[in-house]
Amino acid sequence: MARFRRDISTISEVLFFLMFTGSLGTRGSEARDTLLAGKSLRDGDNLVSANKLYELKFINLQNSQNRYLAILYSGYNGREVWIANRENPLMNYSGVLSINGEGNLVLTSDNGASTTINSEGPAMGANTSATILDSGNLILKDGEKILWQSFDYPSDTFLPGMKLGLFNLQSNNPRNPVLTSWLSNQLPSSGAFSLGVDPNSTKELAIWRRGRVYWRSGIWDSSTFSFPSITTSNFVFNYYSNENESYFTFLVINGSHDSSWITIDFSGKLEFFVAQPFSDQYFDLCGNENSDLWSKGCAKMKLQNCAGGNVFQETRGSMSSTMFQNFSQSLSLSDCKDMCQSNCSCGGYASANSDYGAGCLLFDGQFTDNLNGNYTLYLRNKTSGNETTSEKGDSNHPTKRKLWLQIIALILIIMSAFLIAFVICRLKSRFCDSKGNNENNEETDSGSAKLQLNKLTSDMEAAYKYNNTSEQNLCGNKDSELPLFSFSSIETATNNFSATNKLGEGGFGPVYKGKLVEGQDIAVKRLSKMSGQGLEQFKNEFTLISKLQHRNLVRLLGCCIEGDEKILIYEYMPNKGLDSFLFDPLKRVLLDWKTRVGIIEGIAQGLLYLHKYSRLRIIHRDLKTSNVLLDCDMNPKISDFGTARVFGENESQANTNRVIGTFGYMSPEYAMDGLFSEKSDVFSFGVMMLEIVSGKKNNGFYQTDRDLNLLGYAWELWSKSKILDLMDNALVDSDTWRSNDFIRYVQVSFLCVQESAADRPTMSEVVSMLSNETTTLPSPKQPAFTIGKNNNGVESSLSTGQESINDVTISAINGR
Repeated sequence: MARFRRDISTISEVLFFLMFTGSLGTRGSEARDTLLAGKSLRDGDNLVSANKLYELKFINLQNSQNRYLAILYSGYNGREVWIANRENPLMNYSGVLSINGEGNLVLTSDNGASTTINSEGPAMGANTSATILDSGNLILKDGEKILWQSFDYPSDTFLPGMKLGLFNLQSNNPRNPVLTSWLSNQLPSSGAFSLGVDPNSTKELAIWRRGRVYWRSGIWDSSTFSFPSITTSNFVFNYYSNENESYFTFLVINGSHDSSWITIDFSGKLEFFVAQPFSDQYFDLCGNENSDLWSKGCAKMKLQNCAGGNVFQETRGSMSSTMFQNFSQSLSLSDCKDMCQSNCSCGGYASANSDYGAGCLLFDGQFTDNLNGNYTLYLRNKTSGNETTSEKGDSNHPTKRKLWLQIIALILIIMSAFLIAFVICRLKSRFCDSKGNNENNEETDSGSAKLQLNKLTSDMEAAYKYNNTSEQNLCGNKDSELPLFSFSSIETATNNFSATNKLGEGGFGPVYKGKLVEGQDIAVKRLSKMSGQGLEQFKNEFTLISKLQHRNLVRLLGCCIEGDEKILIYEYMPNKGLDSFLFDPLKRVLLDWKTRVGIIEGIAQGLLYLHKYSRLRIIHRDLKTSNVLLDCDMNPKISDFGTARVFGENESQANTNRVIGTFGYMSPEYAMDGLFSEKSDVFSFGVMMLEIVSGKKNNGFYQTDRDLNLLGYAWELWSKSKILDLMDNALVDSDTWRSNDFIRYVQVSFLCVQESAADRPTMSEVVSMLSNETTTLPSPKQPAFTIGKNNNGVESSLSTGQESINDVTISAINGR
């Protein structure tokens, strides 16, 4: 009996222990809703809101291997309502979300790339935390103060509690958040459509397609919109306005408020969704091609009066060998349709990439291929439009007679022009032959260049005429991935290129600040007719930058090619060029040691990407402080790729007879012999490093009795062990620097500006030297070009050629 009791007691103790540990396990496995400072969220982990309505985690989408950090609604198959890195997906499962030492929410991966999620609202201290709420809102807060929230920066989804409108109207930085559609139903990068409040009519919602108004809701009259296209019994809109903000919100009255939303999809449709009780309504506002859609808020579209109509019918078929292909990842199916509608010879279109729904396939004429394939095609419906049966069969119809007369007249004009040209050429043949025989090599080269530029111009104009649809089209050719803006939209954005919007002027031409209709600030670089640079540099710049993506490279948003106008549109950098801070006696005090180190390291990372990690190996060839722009957080962005050069995999150096660069930044082998390589950029980087730590221009003169430039002056101080005298006076009284750090950075810069390219480190080695304080640095050799330009030193062997007013930018140098 006693033994039985002991057994019972033992069993009870075991059961109690199992229950206790089980409860601990349950507690330990409870999902967290908050990420604390010093903690991280790795791929495979998640944050779940208090009532498990929404979660934050890493995902991939259908056929893609890319990883995204997204907020998902827990029901309805995990629907995505917000994506943090929609433009910069991770390539693998190495993503980590954490709160760094400054209190900011940072997304990093194993390749070293990092993205600050709350860059628009940076934290001011380290005691921050991030929480996912039951509303679907991700907030970053310091104590009870909200520093940043995802509701202020929506993706494609409008959630209850979110405000869509205009904010900070009394400040110098008003904000106009908009919903932006996905590129396709499988690619979350920004697509063709955006939904928001029209800044010119604050009581009205609008949808823009590539920057142009596509649909308007009509004015809000306290209860509904003028065009009741989106009327639904479940959703009730509300409008609020005061002197500083005006915005719309919505409520759901016959359903679950926390599990409902409005989404703009990749084709411009609006989805009104309620989970409980289930309701899912789609509004195809302007896609039905009906002639009276303009009376329901749709913008009138100027379509070609094509004989085959302008309506396209979805069908299945095989691929056509005659298709024109454009694989740009910035084109959506909607863009393909718009391109085809504007060209009557286009018989249909399809997505170039059926897996992701990006890129375009267009084909000419009638589609006669096999219709039994599995590819989704959209064919021009010849029974649609204004075409009637009598028009098809009657060759005497007035419209057809007019068309034939126009064709005949055009043929006669062309034949007459050819005849006149032939007669003139025959009459002047002797003169032409004589002139051709007397051309020297320089004139031959010039003529060749003109032919190339003429070809480039005609190619661009042909591309523009074929794709004359506005912003959705590509600049130049199928390899670039830039949207084409209309000239009128750029005029509007810059207030007709107003002098008050002018930011400055470079070798390319004037640069203006602008604001797109969505509210985004832009920098507009307009090719001047008097510019020393030409179409070759213009094409070079947009072709290269469109293929580059790095946080330390300036981002090109698009371009404009219209008539004689050649324009590049960049992201706007509020702090302009590094030189505007570094060499300004008042602004330079804002560059403390920590900021300068961040700028140096950022430039180094950008150069390392160009030389080693980008899709193309690129030599910049014109690195200088004025070509390094600063964003609002003082992060550096390398710009101006007009003279950059692409290197092949096995190519280590190249030479040129036309040296383009800026005096004081060019390496000796480039300036003297036209040889350039990665080490040429390293030399320019070393010069910039010295300028950044000293606050002095290399082209200035120091020790005036000897005409030393900055390199010579710094080397003399180094040789006398007085290098701390080189420090910028703005840093001397600061407590943010250490003498060892300063000396190490100067030593690295000297290694970069050594005369022999073979002695200089690569950018990989430079980055390692800058990031590793324990690395023993080699002793540098005396820099090249230590004597100023006015002395009979090295520079006397150069022919200065033509110089611009911008810090002596040399456009032609011949070594002897």
